Amino acid sequence: MHPTLRLALIGLLIINSPLLIPTQASTPLSCPVDRSHLIDRLGGHWFLVGANVPWLNGGYGADFATVEEWNQHTYDPDTTRAMFRALRQKGANTVRWWLFADGRGTPEFDANNGGAVTGLDTNFLPGLASAIQIAAEEDIYLVFNLWSFDMLMADSTMYERGEHAGGHRDLIVDPVKRASFINNALLPMLRYPVGSSGYTIGTHPHVLAWDIFNEPEFGIDEPPHFTPAHNIAQPVTLAQMQQFIAEIAGTIHRNSNQLTTVGSASMKWNSTGALGASGNFWNDTALTAYDPQGYLDFYQIHYYGWMNGDETYWSYSPLFNDWYEGRFDKPVVIGEVPANAGGTNRTPTQLIAELHANCYAGVWVWPYFNVSDGTGQWSDAASAVQAIADTVPAEVRLTATILSPRVYIPLALRQQP
Repeated sequence: MHPTLRLALIGLLIINSPLLIPTQASTPLSCPVDRSHLIDRLGGHWFLVGANVPWLNGGYGADFATVEEWNQHTYDPDTTRAMFRALRQKGANTVRWWLFADGRGTPEFDANNGGAVTGLDTNFLPGLASAIQIAAEEDIYLVFNLWSFDMLMADSTMYERGEHAGGHRDLIVDPVKRASFINNALLPMLRYPVGSSGYTIGTHPHVLAWDIFNEPEFGIDEPPHFTPAHNIAQPVTLAQMQQFIAEIAGTIHRNSNQLTTVGSASMKWNSTGALGASGNFWNDTALTAYDPQGYLDFYQIHYYGWMNGDETYWSYSPLFNDWYEGRFDKPVVIGEVPANAGGTNRTPTQLIAELHANCYAGVWVWPYFNVSDGTGQWSDAASAVQAIADTVPAEVRLTATILSPRVYIPLALRQQP
């Protein structure tokens, strides 16, 4: 999450109980022997481990796009290759990389504030294809995050943020503008060729999954379970957010062979079993009501120290609540944890090892590059990632028999005359 927003969100997760650093992890039963708790992809079941790249070289929302106010475009193939190589050398297999964020760089809109989507920044697709090519060469798998709750901040004409930063509630609640995003940005992205590989972005084996929305709960205003972040000027209802996520997931399923997930801010909103949790609002029943193919392929929850709770009435810690106790019906990746393990009463090595022992499907440390929010950076977690890769190489060494690109034709294309 963006460092300027992190502290403001802490209170949204607390239920008038004192925080308590967890001192004892739960002790789960053995994980399923068929590895069904892990990510099913490319002919195997995998524990995903790696890092978040919310922005490259300090360019929030400008990694692949251009923020026009100051011509900021930070994608760099050499930096990307060095990052992937450093990750792979320590055993990491995945990167969660943000794309649109709050909309300041891309997609393109037909109005200064809000508006329908008209297309993509000219830098965007070539840069994205370049990153995918490099990932394939360096044997890293990518999970691209599309939107963050920042898109619901107030319209901005401020030079510091860019005129298109925030103010995009209409993309969620207006079916015409939602369709403009799908037709003019999402589908062109999925169908864009990746170099001479014969794959498109939507069929490339090194694009593992799409994270549709980062921490959507902070953009929802629906008591008693949801209170928007203090700077969210354009919140939506739970049903509106569920429909948006479902339609995006359905489109991805119909037009790619890749997985979908949502970066839930906490298991508070993605679990029916965690102590004090509100429920699982991203389950199949909730989403397929809006699109029959709008389900998620795996869940993703975030974990920081303030979620520890009092361990009597509430705790949203995956150290305290293992996968079984959370009553999850799909594999669950812990999509953000502090790279320095701050607030968890663990070392990074202990943190990742316990999350694996608790039958979760992966861990992505936050962040790769230091963003000065007290969570550390990749160097703090590198040895911990190496340790889990050495301990369970059969689960971490993600490999695949890559078929010809012609083998897979997206459903939507097969249905065309």
